[in-house]
Formats: sequence, structure tokens, C-alpha cells
Amino acid sequence: MPRRVSADLLALVDRDRLAGFVREHAPLDGTVELDVLSGGHSNITYLLRSGRHHYVVRRRPIGAVPAGAHDMAREHRVLAALQGGPVPVPAVFGFCDDETVLGAPFYVMSRVHGDVLHRRDDVSTLSPDQAGDLSRTVVDVLDRLHRVDADAVGLGDLGRPQGFVARRIGRWLDQWRRGPHREQPLVGRLGAQLAAAVPAHADATLIHGDYRLGNLLVTAGDPAGGPVGVAAVLDWEMSTLGDPLTDLAHLLVYWEPTRGRQTHESQAIAAHPGFLTGSELAERYAAASGRGLDDLGFYLAFEHWRAAIIKESIVGRLGPDDAGAGAPDQLGESVGRHLEEAADLLRTPAPR
Repeated sequence: MPRRVSADLLALVDRDRLAGFVREHAPLDGTVELDVLSGGHSNITYLLRSGRHHYVVRRRPIGAVPAGAHDMAREHRVLAALQGGPVPVPAVFGFCDDETVLGAPFYVMSRVHGDVLHRRDDVSTLSPDQAGDLSRTVVDVLDRLHRVDADAVGLGDLGRPQGFVARRIGRWLDQWRRGPHREQPLVGRLGAQLAAAVPAHADATLIHGDYRLGNLLVTAGDPAGGPVGVAAVLDWEMSTLGDPLTDLAHLLVYWEPTRGRQTHESQAIAAHPGFLTGSELAERYAAASGRGLDDLGFYLAFEHWRAAIIKESIVGRLGPDDAGAGAPDQLGESVGRHLEEAADLLRTPAPR
């Protein structure tokens, strides 16, 4: 992260008040040090260190955000509900809605050690066996999430599962019409096609909303073949009660390129020896969950279409500094590929 950006993000923090809040919910040990872990157009995370105690503090990005997005209260609630359960998550230590402390509502969670896999180089030391094990673990954690009894953990009112996908299509179309964007005729056309093709079934579970490698903390043993695992699932701000196949499709969209269209650098990871293909991931999930995948093509199209709208909204918010880095061009090209892939999927059956 550029030094100036990091300094600007640190300037948002009232350090004394932040330390006071943390002290009310978790132990500190002397002087408090604060660094920026990530920020920009995604949620901002800080690393707070006090002696042997390390915590992560998380708030929404700077500037205007779409309604319902980057909801730290929701994310904190879900993480608190999942403590000690079958899905690995960080411990949480309090939510604060006082915006004078950090410039926005925030929560505090434990620091979990692990690696986030963004690109092919991040897996260069994994053996084929480790890559295969990690692939299977990613699917198994998703299956465990979809088995969580939402009522039993206090999340039975987190969302409205009835008509979930149809409602989401309408909501994303509304967001598209209201936000800044370039001319993209396919968005409206594909939205209408998707709305007319929503599968008729009532399956609903707790879902993550953005389940992919980039939102997992991964631990790996030595390159000689030590165990690999998922230490924590992060970024729960979009979690709700909804259709579990949207989570599976989202994972697949970011797992590998299809029809030669690469929409994200993380899709190069699956080319590393040993990683399962997208079809193999889907088959493992179907076997574990008992869910049929006859409508998988629809869900993949929906997730590509949704990704196009999200990325186009980011392009509309990018400033001059971002433009200098070429980000708008890269994201803009990715939007077009997502839409083309969605159009092809709605014309052809999903790959099996």
C-alpha cells in the first residue's frame, strides 16, 4: 500500500479512544501501535498491537457506499454467532457505532495467522497433494457453512430466504440504474433473462455472499507435504439467509477462467498442479450436500452478471490516482468479460 494512502487512513483514527474501546472488550499490554493492513475501495482493516496482544480493527471504505454494503454491524453479528462452530472464524471483541472514533462504525476481532491467496505466485510452494487437499477443504468448509442451523445460532432473522434470488436480481438492477456507469446494454437484457429463469425451489441456508479463495486465510505446512487448511473465513458483510448455490457459483466464478475469459487474477491459481477443476469442485459439493446441480448454469450466469455490476460501480468511483495505476481499464475490461460469460451461460448448459 502506498505510504501516503496508509498515512491518510491512520489519520482517520482517534487512537486514544480506539484504545479505550478495545480495553473495554479485550486485554491490552502497555503501548498501543497501529498499522494499516488493507484499505482503498475495499473495507479498511488496521492491525492493533499491544505487547503480546494483536487485534484487527475493521471499518467500511472511505466515501459513499451502496445501501446495505460494507455493513460492519451485520458482519460482527454473524461472526459472533459462529464462534466455536464448524466454520472457522476469528474471535470478535465488540462492535462500535460511534463514528467519531474511526470515522465509521467498526468492530474488533482476533488476528488469525494465515495467507490470503490472490494470485498464482501465492501458491508456488504448494505441492500437488497440498493443492488438492486445499481444494477439497475449501468445498468442505462451504458445505459445513450451509449446514449451520441459523435459528440455533441466533441468525434465523438475518434475511428473507423466500424469493431470495428474484429479489436480488431486482435489487441489483435498481442499484445499476441509480449508480454511475458506462453504457452496458447487456446488463438490462441479462437481468430480464435471469428474472424469467429463476429456478423454482425453496432450499435456503446461511450463506456467505462472497465465498472465494481471496476471503479465506489459508495455512500450509512445508512444501514437502505438510497439511494445509482454512484457518478462517473472512468478509461476512454480505452474509444472509438465501440460496446456497449462489455461494457455490460465486466460488466457481473466481476459481478458474471459462471459455478463455479471465475476469480476475485469482483464476490463475487453479492452473497450479494439483488444484481441482471447477467441475470437480462442483461435483464434490453436490456429493457432500446432496444438492442437484441441474440449474448451475443459471447460478453461474447470475454471479457473473452480479460481478459485472459490482465492478462497474467501482470503476465509477475510481479517482485520478487509481486511473494512473490502470485500474479502471482493467476493471472495465473485466466487466465486459463477465457480461459475455453470463450471456453464453444463459444460452448454453453449464459445463458438467
